[in-house]
Amino acid sequence: MFAFWPLSAALLPEGLELHSRKLTAPLVAADPALWKEYGFQEGESAVYEGKGKADDKGVFGPMKTFSVSAWRLRDSTSALALWQLLRPTDAKPVAEAATNVAARSGGRLLLAYGNYVLQFEGYTPENETVHQLVLHLPRFERAALPALAGFLPVEARVANSERLIVGPVGLERFAGQVPPSVVAFQYDTEGVVGRFVDRDGPVDLVVFAYPNHQIAQKQIAAYQNLAGLTASRNGPLVGVVLKTPNADAAQRVLAQVRYEATITINSKPAPPKENIGDMILAIAQLAGVLIGGALVAGLLFAGIRLATGGGFGNIRGRQEEVVSLSIDRDVSKRP
Repeated sequence: MFAFWPLSAALLPEGLELHSRKLTAPLVAADPALWKEYGFQEGESAVYEGKGKADDKGVFGPMKTFSVSAWRLRDSTSALALWQLLRPTDAKPVAEAATNVAARSGGRLLLAYGNYVLQFEGYTPENETVHQLVLHLPRFERAALPALAGFLPVEARVANSERLIVGPVGLERFAGQVPPSVVAFQYDTEGVVGRFVDRDGPVDLVVFAYPNHQIAQKQIAAYQNLAGLTASRNGPLVGVVLKTPNADAAQRVLAQVRYEATITINSKPAPPKENIGDMILAIAQLAGVLIGGALVAGLLFAGIRLATGGGFGNIRGRQEEVVSLSIDRDVSKRP
């Protein structure tokens, strides 16, 4: 179950799960330059209080105070980037959450949903509640998550170490050894950084994704000329080791960077299910149209009859004089 009260000028609704909004506060950018690059637009936190209906799991309408925070960003890529930035280092992924991007740390649940990042403290909402909440948020946009996040190797990756790079500011924050001129953001280049645990020690890896193989091939030489870094290309991806205990560890991590092209086929939507009520209504509407048409035609015919003096009797209004040639009589009189 879920219940919402109408929105005011604030981001979050006035009511949520039988609780009313008591306090609100704007959320400002912790790192203005980076958040601006992420496309941060607006943020708000709210405290909700009320008498809810708690079930045995305490997941619906908790009878206590809880808080909700919302950050609106430019798109889903930016929301994922901010979600990674806000995620606590000890956060654990939540498999059965309302979105595929969810983590929990203590009593805090952090979600990335469309172009929003949502945080619930002291309250675990049902998935349907989250789905309905985002529909009440202003300028909510839902789009697919960037494929870039899946290009970072999974094996031996340190949990919660991932950071998206969408511009020069993020590059300086998370991969400062690589100059922006080498990355060439004019090609809409994006990157993702992660830390890995190799048997010889920690390895920091960044994977840059280019629009096509040709651009990546053009840029790889510039990466390989950077002192102290190890780089390799796989399709439109360029992997760069930023920190490594030795060359062998760098190669072992780089070897995991693999590009696999994916093709999405839009399946034909299933035909809508037949609805008996709709069919009966359509039949009634058709019958009404036919009856109305018959009435109009009858009135029109009656008007024409009256106008021509025919009345409502026989179709022939007046008897026409019949001309007879008397052929039979003429034949009988012939000799």
